[in-house]
Amino acid sequence: MVLRLSLTATAPFLLADSAFAQVIDNYFPAIGAEAGELAREPAQVQARAAYAPLGKRYGPLRIDADGSESEGYDSNVDCIVGGRSSAVVSTQGHLAAVSRWGQHDQVHGNISVNDIRYPSRTIQNRTNWNAELGGVHNFAHDSIGLTYTHLSLVQMPTDLGALILDRPVPYHVDDVRLSYTATTRGRLSFIPQGEIQRYSFGYTPPTEQTPNQNYRDRVLISEGVTAQYEMRQDSHILLVLQGTEIRYQNKLENAPSRDSNGASVMAGYDFGLRGPIRFRALVGYQTRRYKGNGYGTINSPMAEGQLTWSPTRLTIVTASVRHGIEDSAFENVVGYTFTGARIGVTHTYQRNIVFSAYAQIQKANYPAAPAFLQNTVLYQERNNQTLYGVGASAEWLINRHMRLTANYDFTSQNTVGTGPFPIHNFLVGFHVAL
Repeated sequence: MVLRLSLTATAPFLLADSAFAQVIDNYFPAIGAEAGELAREPAQVQARAAYAPLGKRYGPLRIDADGSESEGYDSNVDCIVGGRSSAVVSTQGHLAAVSRWGQHDQVHGNISVNDIRYPSRTIQNRTNWNAELGGVHNFAHDSIGLTYTHLSLVQMPTDLGALILDRPVPYHVDDVRLSYTATTRGRLSFIPQGEIQRYSFGYTPPTEQTPNQNYRDRVLISEGVTAQYEMRQDSHILLVLQGTEIRYQNKLENAPSRDSNGASVMAGYDFGLRGPIRFRALVGYQTRRYKGNGYGTINSPMAEGQLTWSPTRLTIVTASVRHGIEDSAFENVVGYTFTGARIGVTHTYQRNIVFSAYAQIQKANYPAAPAFLQNTVLYQERNNQTLYGVGASAEWLINRHMRLTANYDFTSQNTVGTGPFPIHNFLVGFHVAL
């Protein structure tokens, strides 16, 4: 069961190695949310009013574009014990278009890219990018939303559930989401929705221990319904029912089918669509049953919580937490339980000087794979993995179109079966916007 989590304001492409887990849910909306909505406005729309880039407007259409060049240092670009250090050059770009008409109808699209180069360790060079198209159409009291997202990413050894290789493992994700919001004449509304995700792993030179990565290709099909009761204008009680089917595209020799079916139920509260506090929490239970004999069933409580608090007009505090079952993303065929938490603070020191800081933890518990999988790539002993991270950044907004940034991140990471090791990352960048 894939849970959705909105992390703090730090975007996934701002740092050279900002994403710890192969869990990529920070790219997608919260569980039970409508499809087609803007996950967030373009970064320049959120900027301080006096320094916010204006973009280009053509009637109801707004176009925003920005880019940056950052240079710095990474103490362990290999993300393994004894990994090598290198200078870092990160080039980023972002283009977004939003068109709104009527009261709520909108169509949006955006594309982001981050090219990372390590002059002293070129084998780790990589380019991440993602693109999204979405929209919402309202008619009467109901609405329909559709979103398509494509991600082109890489997996590193310290990512939760990752292979321990000396080079990035490229993979792609295609995600299509459709939802329909049906509002009754009272305070009750229903959001039936469906989603299809396709994971496709790129070519990695095979070895005796590690075959070609296409055995990890899979399709996830999710369907569910969210019941939403409006207590007052800015707060709702939520009930979410969801089912997920995982279908692997390539069968491994001498191994039963890894396909599985899962179901979950969650209940919670969504408060503060307006005002200084936004709080959302869901708790529930989930189960997954594998088709292949011997894999058994995995069950776990699940939870998702998000908090945004603006104690003053100059400070924003964001916090998030989640727990649940991750899909069989790597060799541990029976999946694993995942727990993550993050808190971040952004403070506008002056009109054009902004400081941010965060702390986060991610933890995975891997149960032992069935004994009959010994001596196969699918075998995994019982293990766990814990990752800690803290960081700080500063921005100097020179004018509406230019700003300077500085970021420092410290992480205590480990690959499966090794002890913790530190990674220091420092970047200074120049950012321009339309």
